[in-house]
Amino acid sequence: MEKMQDARRAVLVLTYNGKNVSTDIAKSLLSFAYTDATGRLDDLDITLEDRARNWQGPWSPAEGDKIKAEIRTVNWEGPGEIKKLPLGSFEVDSFEFDGPPDAVSIQAVSLPLSNGAKLEKRSKSWEKTTLKTVSGEIAKRAGLKLIYEAPDNPSYSRLEQAEQSDFAFLQDTATREGIAVKVSGGSLVLFDEFSYEQKAAVATIARGKDDVTGHSFKWSTTNKAYRSCTVTYTEAKSKKTISVTYTPPGAPKTGPVLKLNEQAESKAEALRIARKRLRERNKEAGKARLTLMGDIRMAATLTINIKGWGRFDGKYIIESAKHSIGGSGYTTELEIRKVLGW
Repeated sequence: MEKMQDARRAVLVLTYNGKNVSTDIAKSLLSFAYTDATGRLDDLDITLEDRARNWQGPWSPAEGDKIKAEIRTVNWEGPGEIKKLPLGSFEVDSFEFDGPPDAVSIQAVSLPLSNGAKLEKRSKSWEKTTLKTVSGEIAKRAGLKLIYEAPDNPSYSRLEQAEQSDFAFLQDTATREGIAVKVSGGSLVLFDEFSYEQKAAVATIARGKDDVTGHSFKWSTTNKAYRSCTVTYTEAKSKKTISVTYTPPGAPKTGPVLKLNEQAESKAEALRIARKRLRERNKEAGKARLTLMGDIRMAATLTINIKGWGRFDGKYIIESAKHSIGGSGYTTELEIRKVLGW
């Protein structure tokens, strides 16, 4: 008979306000989920049985309580093997309980709540600034370290934040530039998705060979990819018109053209805008979902190869990785999209 110490298992290691509560949590854990994603905050969701009503009483969480979490896999791919997936630090932002039987749910996010970057709306104007400068100011106000990994640093003669939270404003501004935003591990990270798409895949997921417990691939004429993008702008005073078209490598000779009217001070800027807008639209045409046996390698921004699903095969970038521990053991759910290659 297999001994417990030899069994394949996933262990949740949890520190709450500086105290290791892993043993207490393990006794009452119903489910745990960590979601690592681009474009939104990383988060935790912990559900516990609470027949003794401890979590409704003396242990009741408070807003801003700090949680540090880690998943450890033991004997996962072989006897004696222990691997770790550090999840980072989080602050509690909501709590609820229901029943019977009594159970509580604790949610926490990767952005410090005390600074208001998530919820507090503000209005501010920037004159002659850059995206990196704006990001740095927002990161400092949020108590985060800025990691700026985009090769471009777009400049603005004027930029307006109108009754928006810092995070929502930065997300909107960066997305228009084709730059992704992520808050994780005490850092505000801005990166160019195209650069990440070029990195080597961390794994190949093959149908019938790997532990895939669920999959969903889809194409739709609603999300049909545009073959090119045309940006046109007429300057109000001079009446001079700039018009450029960006067509990516390997684009079909026929198909819809994305036509936009956006301000551009030069043809080079208009061409950059056309490429960025085309990427944002075409990204929606190649999305899929996978559910795997728990895999600590999987994280947002990494790439994987898909094999065995016919026309859907290819290289994908992970937009979201949800690591869950519960009644079904340890599982990893991925939201992925096909890399564009340009």
